[in-house]
Amino acid sequence: MRLGILSDIHSNPFALNAVLKDFKSYNVEIVLCAGDVVGYYADPNEVCELLRQTVNATIRGNHDAYVTGELTPREGHRVAYRTDWTREVLTKDNYNWLATLSVEASFRFGSGSIKLRHASPWDEETYLYPNSKRLNDIHLGVREVLILGHTHWPMVVRCGEGIIVNPGSVGQPRDWNPLASYAILDTETLECEFRRVSYDVAKLQERLARQDWDLYTISILNRTKDNQNVNL
Repeated sequence: MRLGILSDIHSNPFALNAVLKDFKSYNVEIVLCAGDVVGYYADPNEVCELLRQTVNATIRGNHDAYVTGELTPREGHRVAYRTDWTREVLTKDNYNWLATLSVEASFRFGSGSIKLRHASPWDEETYLYPNSKRLNDIHLGVREVLILGHTHWPMVVRCGEGIIVNPGSVGQPRDWNPLASYAILDTETLECEFRRVSYDVAKLQERLARQDWDLYTISILNRTKDNQNVNL
């Protein structure tokens, strides 16, 4: 089975639509989303509706929990995160859907298993990179897959007898590549392929600028090694 893995869409339907279109070329059968549906950008309702229509399972991320009140963001970041604005513009149906998202989901596939979390096995805000010492605290069994998001960096690492997969970010990559990022996992071989998909980033940035969006938040969208003007 070919499994499509998404994370960190952040109210960016332009990137999400590009990824969903790309799925069709790769015979993706099941799609999972590791959270952060909303936050940062301008179209939370459209993203919620797209995910509700197309994704088999979605869990909540920290930004989703900020909007629903399950977690509290750092006060100095609320404006850039668009936490309060997002809460105000979400339709009742989409807010209620967001509020029902669970912290994790588990699945079986043949002799293997998948656990879907946003940031780590223990919370929704810890960043786990390939060199993170806290990876040593995770012990996966044979053919056990842990899917995470949160860092906005694609990653696949062996952990114990299993693997951790982070598909990177659809809506706001931070790995010096502005193309929308996602992953395809073959559940038979456990081979993971990272895909990057283009969309009109400049057009989105122009639209956000006209809406007086935070310049820092706009600039993250096209951050490259030659354009290192954003501190994250």
